[in-house]
Amino acid sequence: MKHFYHTTKKYLWLACIVIVVVLASCQATNKPPGQREVTDMAGRTMLVPDTIHRAFMNKPGTLLLYAIDPGLAVCRTLWQNKISQPYLDSAYMALPYTDGAVEEIVKMKPEVIISYFTINEQSIEQANMLAGKTGIPVFMVEMDMTAYPKTFDILGKLLRREAQTDRMDAFVHTYLSAIAARAARIPDSMRVKVYYAEGECGLQTDPSGSWHSQVIDFVGGINVAQVETLPEKGMSQVSMEQILMWDPDVVLCWTGMGKSLSTYQCVNTDKVWKSLPAVKSGNVYQIPCVPYGWIDRPPGTNRIIGTVWMANLLYPDVFPYDMKAVTSEYFEIFYHITLTEEQLDEVLNPVPEDLQVSHGQIKPLNPQKGT
Repeated sequence: MKHFYHTTKKYLWLACIVIVVVLASCQATNKPPGQREVTDMAGRTMLVPDTIHRAFMNKPGTLLLYAIDPGLAVCRTLWQNKISQPYLDSAYMALPYTDGAVEEIVKMKPEVIISYFTINEQSIEQANMLAGKTGIPVFMVEMDMTAYPKTFDILGKLLRREAQTDRMDAFVHTYLSAIAARAARIPDSMRVKVYYAEGECGLQTDPSGSWHSQVIDFVGGINVAQVETLPEKGMSQVSMEQILMWDPDVVLCWTGMGKSLSTYQCVNTDKVWKSLPAVKSGNVYQIPCVPYGWIDRPPGTNRIIGTVWMANLLYPDVFPYDMKAVTSEYFEIFYHITLTEEQLDEVLNPVPEDLQVSHGQIKPLNPQKGT
């Protein structure tokens, strides 16, 4: 009887194992052939092709997809001009442009839509709605600069481009991780006050906490603008009186892509602007903008090289980078191009000679031991 009991128990266990295996097999066969399950950075699961050949990415993430593999893009979502075109792949430039309308996305037949945005309840709801309208999986990744390592890793796995995202991550680790650590140790008394001048006359800006000005915070600068943050596009309106009261040490200018650089020109020539001590001292700088703005517009991976540039500009004693070498390395990894000396000069010196002013010396920083 005892032998019978043990034998029966043994067979019951075997039967349970067989049932589990069969059920698992059934579940596996329910998955369409050539598909795999993935989980995005919002914790949402979805089915995507085993190998993705066509991807759509929203405007802020355009340069992230380009860095990973421009051949995966089904379209362009960023405007280009004649200055930026030589720095971008010709096949990519031949792709159709879209502003991201649902009907246009569907026509382009991407196998996945990648949403590069701040992940919160609202953006998750929008992603779910987009997936429902298009019938295409929407994979969410975080756009915050501090999330780059996770973002690169998860997209490398999604797109089967781990070798490239590993190179991107190594660059971020070498530069951005070091900048974040050193910037945190800069004494408050030695932090440089920055005004980010946008718009034709420099009377628009983005305060601390905005996507568009995150680089200033990241490198340890003090964003002097004390105004309300405008969601998404940003560019809060300010007055000249406010700027004079904030009294920044440095004015950084962004007009957009083009040779006019009207913001930079206005700040350096307007009578009221010239009464600002930073302008009198020549501490007005045009943000590099080839092929896109280096700290903004879009707030994408272009901010990576902008972070190195701004750290070196504001705190050259703490961050004594060889900007030609770092820029060459960045463009090779993120834009897939080897820059000539002439191109290096163009991207690092965006101000034409007829607009140039002699720059002063930014407030000297004597780094503390261990900074």
